[in-house]
Amino acid sequence: MAQTKRDVTKEHKYPLRWLGEQIFSEDVYRRVGGYLLCGLLFFALAWVLGYFILGEGAFKNTLLVDKIFGVKGVTDLGSGLANRTFTFFKWEFETAELVDTWGNTLLVTGKIFVHHLLIVLFFIFFLNRFKIGRFPLALFYFLLYSILTGFVVGTNSYAYPAQGFTRLGALVTFLRFGLWVWFSYTLLLASTANWTWLQSSSLLDSSWEKAGKFWCWPRLYGDDKEVFIFGLLFLLVSSFAEARLVVYYGQHFL
Repeated sequence: MAQTKRDVTKEHKYPLRWLGEQIFSEDVYRRVGGYLLCGLLFFALAWVLGYFILGEGAFKNTLLVDKIFGVKGVTDLGSGLANRTFTFFKWEFETAELVDTWGNTLLVTGKIFVHHLLIVLFFIFFLNRFKIGRFPLALFYFLLYSILTGFVVGTNSYAYPAQGFTRLGALVTFLRFGLWVWFSYTLLLASTANWTWLQSSSLLDSSWEKAGKFWCWPRLYGDDKEVFIFGLLFLLVSSFAEARLVVYYGQHFL
């Protein structure tokens, strides 16, 4: 009991030390918590700067909001089923409209998911092969991504109208899909943080030591494997959530 009280007192007295213990913990769930806290702090600071200092829409038409493969859908996907309906229980649906809406939603979901997957492959999986001190390089990208996302939300730079058509309403848009992208990046980062190939003792140290083989696919065990799988699932769900917004606002026809 006394030891527990001392640990709690230490956490309150040295919050940064406690946060560092979470970030560099061997337990993947503690790493996730540490990354989330750090990312949230950077996001909040960037959002404040974006909202009060930067101009509205400052990051529109950039890869921070646009997608590598675009979000264009198929305009006549359900044209061959015009004037047809089907009944599901008591509800009647226009077949062409349903096929057009959900067909384009699935198509755009695939494009968005591949966009994020390419980012994950390079900026998380590849960068996690390098470590400076105790920091995997992908952690620096994650913090940068948190900052840039804060700027995007703070400046209302999404392609979709903000909730209530105000800059503050962009936070609601972020909660609808951006939060889950950010969370999936966190899970994938934490689960692969030990995929080190080369490591250096410090940023100024030019000598790198091998810690593993580059071409071997690192294996995941236990909790790391579970977190990795959940990260991919959240990435897919977030892609679907954004695709629903794309189709709802007709962005797939632009």
